[in-house]
Amino acid sequence: MDEITADELYEGLLAYGFFAEKLPPVFTAIQFFDYCKVLPASFSFDRNEYVSFRIMRNIGIPRQMGIPTPMSYQRLCATLRDYWGNIQQHFHAQTDEQSYRLSRIHIRKEYDSKQIFEMNYKNWHVDGNPESDLLIHEKGVSRYLVKADISTCFPSIYTHSIPWALVGKKQSKDTAGNDALWYNQIDKACQDVKYGETHGLLIGPHASNLISEIILTVVDKQLYKKGYRYIRNIDDYDCYVNSYERAECFVRDLEEVLKEFDLPLNHKKTKIIELPIGIEKNWKHQLSDLPTIGKSGMVEYPQVNTFIDTSLKLATETGDFAIINYAIKKLAGMRLLDNAKKLASKRLIHILNLLMNRNMLKKSYGI
Repeated sequence: MDEITADELYEGLLAYGFFAEKLPPVFTAIQFFDYCKVLPASFSFDRNEYVSFRIMRNIGIPRQMGIPTPMSYQRLCATLRDYWGNIQQHFHAQTDEQSYRLSRIHIRKEYDSKQIFEMNYKNWHVDGNPESDLLIHEKGVSRYLVKADISTCFPSIYTHSIPWALVGKKQSKDTAGNDALWYNQIDKACQDVKYGETHGLLIGPHASNLISEIILTVVDKQLYKKGYRYIRNIDDYDCYVNSYERAECFVRDLEEVLKEFDLPLNHKKTKIIELPIGIEKNWKHQLSDLPTIGKSGMVEYPQVNTFIDTSLKLATETGDFAIINYAIKKLAGMRLLDNAKKLASKRLIHILNLLMNRNMLKKSYGI
């Protein structure tokens, strides 16, 4: 994050981080950012409504997303820009002792782009690949993997907990009425984006991802000091331990630290898995060598058919329809014969239409 200047942060969050990545790419905030550059000052502070919409996730459960009023989001981005130096110091204080990067998905400088956040961005050259290192340690080998996450993370974040994370709960409560303090200004700007509400960050705008890191890096520091070896992808935790008892301790300690910030652990998705298991999802291994290249030097009709059949079978068996997204992206990056392209288009359009209709039935009738 040190590579990002305050002005680059402001432009990245406002011009390129206004709309959720799940929205069609027909929406842009670049012109609004250009307009804001000629304003003599930020828009005045005032609470504003926001647009709420739902996106169906790969597991078939909808996720509530949000589009803020442009003026309130500009104020939030400007506030984060103005106090970027303070925020950077906070991140240093929470993460400098880490021997590897616990947080795997966060804002960062990207090559040849002004966008500073991408949901699935991974740079193994810079960030390393600690999973393989966490399997073996000075006390032996990891025997269990704990998978846990925060229940409805962004909607559960209490805006007053931002100052708690930045300066401590006592100082924050002692100075709660002082709107001139920088950490209270960030709190206020977050509230205004959600019509004055103190509970919840909007899912979608990239500023929410930066703000969540302010809190979750504090949680990381407390868990790391207890000797836990884990990685975190936004609100998903993968912790490697050498005993079942240690796994239970991690779940208990994670829940306790999250409670300090009024964040709930998702017990339904908490799992303790005996190792070894594949680091990558098993379906990726099964699809990694598909589709094969035909004699023409391109992907041909039969190979496309087999690849889509295999992808659909895996998606149906696992209930994870991210597999279909993976299949589409993989085919889009390959050279296909004309008849193979037509087959892929027709089959994938058919599959996507069926999935959309099924999700509409679930939403309307609960089936």
